[in-house]
Amino acid sequence: MELQKELTLTRRVSWGSIIAGIFTVMAISLLLSTLGTSLGMAMLSPKSDDMVNGADTAVIVWTLVALLVSLACGGFITGRLAGVDGAIHGFLVWATSLIAAAVLGFAALGGVLNVAGSAVSSVASATGSVVSGVGSAAGQGAKGAFNLGEKVFGQLGIDTHLQDENLDQQVAEALRKSNIDTLQPDYLRGQLEGAGKETATAIKDLAVNPENSDAIIDGLVAKLKARSEAIGQGVDKAQLKQALAQNTSLTPEEADKAVENIIAARDKTAQVVTQRLNELQANIEQAKQRYAQLKQEAKEKADAAAKAVAKISLWSFFGLLLGAIVTSLSGLWGVNTHPEVKRLRA
Repeated sequence: MELQKELTLTRRVSWGSIIAGIFTVMAISLLLSTLGTSLGMAMLSPKSDDMVNGADTAVIVWTLVALLVSLACGGFITGRLAGVDGAIHGFLVWATSLIAAAVLGFAALGGVLNVAGSAVSSVASATGSVVSGVGSAAGQGAKGAFNLGEKVFGQLGIDTHLQDENLDQQVAEALRKSNIDTLQPDYLRGQLEGAGKETATAIKDLAVNPENSDAIIDGLVAKLKARSEAIGQGVDKAQLKQALAQNTSLTPEEADKAVENIIAARDKTAQVVTQRLNELQANIEQAKQRYAQLKQEAKEKADAAAKAVAKISLWSFFGLLLGAIVTSLSGLWGVNTHPEVKRLRA
């Protein structure tokens, strides 16, 4: 008589087994992350020109290995404890671990990358690496463009201080009464102050319309050139002499002498004002070139960052997919080693 033993295994989802598998994944991941930190730091060479010394590549490889080993162990434990549906229980360990890592921020699926990798990146950043700051300017949209413009143009300014022309009170009052802009005692100082306000306004406009930065800067340069040209035209002697004749009690000889003194003093001050305006224009042109260079560099870095993120995302997808397969197969392996399954096969 042939004896047959039949054992019916109840099909079910054993969440206790899944939780045990998740804790296994976490524990082994942390264990391997400790070893990964040691290996990553050992590869760094702070005294050499190549400080990272390939540690970044080693971290990526170690992370993948640690991920697969941790998930394989967790899937095996779950399958062994559940005793049924090993592939399903292994897959649920992978899925639950992934969600837990995303929600809770636990490093179960990337402990090595979070620990050893952060050490590598922090040391690399000390050497001037731009990877960690790729998106600081280009990645912030309009705000980033304004920050870039403020960095370049924010230091521009002009000295508005001028020595008084020491005009006679009667002459100064006569010039004010003429209502002619170029004859006003504060005309040259007003040109400097106006240039300073226009510069400040242009910098603020970059915050509102950074995409129009070229037009804003060109407009500012045009205004400064117009001020320089207006100052360079000098004072009309006839207008000046008429203003003194109509608004003072000076004799013709005294008026002629006052006109010559005013023009000489005005020309001397105008040279100072023109020089400052020209220096400001030169600084703006230099800043414009620097700004264009930085914008181009920011675009290149943003393009490189986008490609890097796409590449990392693609490899992450394949890594997670491989992890799901490994965990499912490990769960199936764990079920096959279950004592009840062996008895059933016997």
